[in-house]
Amino acid sequence: MGLKAIGEYVENNKVTRILRRALSSYFFPLVTACVSVACYYLGWDIVTIWYMCICGTAIMVCCKDVTPVICVLLFLNILVSLKHSPAYMGAASDYFIRPAILGQEIVAVAFLVGSVIFRLVTGIINRRFKLTPMFFGMVALCVAFAFSGLFSTRYTPLNLLYGLALSATILGIFTFFCGNIQIDEKTFIRIAFYLVALFGAVAFELLIAYCTYDGLIVDGKVVRALLYFGWGTYNQMGMLLTLTLPAWFYLAGKYKYGVAYLAGAIFNLLTCYLCFSRQAMIMGSVIFAACCVWLLIRDKGKKRIIDASVIGGVLVIAAIVMGAMHKDVAYFFSSFWDSLETGSGRIALWKDGLRNFLSKPVFGVGFYKPSAAYGEVGYFGDNLSYSIPRMCHNTIFQIVSACGLCGLITYVIHRTQTVISLINNVTHERLFIAMTMAALLLVCLLDNHIFYFLPTIVYAVLLALLSVTEKKSVAKNTETI
Repeated sequence: MGLKAIGEYVENNKVTRILRRALSSYFFPLVTACVSVACYYLGWDIVTIWYMCICGTAIMVCCKDVTPVICVLLFLNILVSLKHSPAYMGAASDYFIRPAILGQEIVAVAFLVGSVIFRLVTGIINRRFKLTPMFFGMVALCVAFAFSGLFSTRYTPLNLLYGLALSATILGIFTFFCGNIQIDEKTFIRIAFYLVALFGAVAFELLIAYCTYDGLIVDGKVVRALLYFGWGTYNQMGMLLTLTLPAWFYLAGKYKYGVAYLAGAIFNLLTCYLCFSRQAMIMGSVIFAACCVWLLIRDKGKKRIIDASVIGGVLVIAAIVMGAMHKDVAYFFSSFWDSLETGSGRIALWKDGLRNFLSKPVFGVGFYKPSAAYGEVGYFGDNLSYSIPRMCHNTIFQIVSACGLCGLITYVIHRTQTVISLINNVTHERLFIAMTMAALLLVCLLDNHIFYFLPTIVYAVLLALLSVTEKKSVAKNTETI
């Protein structure tokens, strides 16, 4: 039996068809959320890893359309349990490097990576991936990442290593999805449900934290520093909660009784406030308002009246609450700028990034500053300062600091290309993707998420979805505005 015959047999046998239907169903994200949450509290991290890798491999082998793997990639953001977290805010566990666990990780990941490489290569060979201006713009930006800090007196090879790893992630994920995703009338609905399921898991863990974390509420105030999870802090949670907001509005506009999804969006916004991440509070509110306008433009007739009434009711309630708590609201806004300078130190980081740019305006000073001492910007602890890149907590300042004018120019080109891509074919589906991307980029004005690998993967997926639907002939099943 030749390879072609084997491939046809695998594609058409009964087991493959069952797996394909299961992985493409709306129940898949619900099951993934349940497995993720259960294993988080049971400390069964290796079970989650096996589940993710097996599902990912099955998608690569059984599915012509790899859209379901987006669900796996999203839930990787909340994989690590608090019990086995290697980070300082957890138990500083060695769980993931124990020989018995590490061996299983290697085997599971090898299966997944092997299947991904196979699909990546076949997608390129079969010419499903097309070279586009957006791709070349991304290549230019990635070259700037790779050459960050070149000729700087503080240059370290870690700059090249980190830049290449970040570039490989962006280009690899983008190329993979452009060559293997197939757009149909249910593609974006499935993606929206993946994000809603992710919200459900994150919101559940947040509510459990409120019920079980000792000392979280003191004198009626939440000590947000205690809101940490195995996979991150309240800021990581805020980023994920903001990221999921547009999905609710897309589903609200898609279905006849979309007001139920609008209620979900309102609850999503409330969780942005409950996680006490300032970036999520502010940027989540901005995205929520923009999505409300988008929904009302999209709706028609009685549906528009119902949704407008709900949104109006929310505004009235918000005004009443803000009026009743006007002192707290005034304090929040008056203290926000001060907190940027004295609390979180964001302004100091931005100033430092600007100084770095002015000192080395062409290639910047790179992502790393191994000479940073205690109390100095860029210091991350005696054991971490050589492995974690120094971050400015703002995308623009980060790029000009690390990559100089080369990075800034290529980033402006890249951002311009994404805007042009959206304008070339404005549909509600593509607006959903653009809103989700905007949510991620907005929170990155106050944090580093876009320069960490898992959020970078999500960003590259969103770029690929914009790219493959740019031509109206490809996106024929999307709803044009």
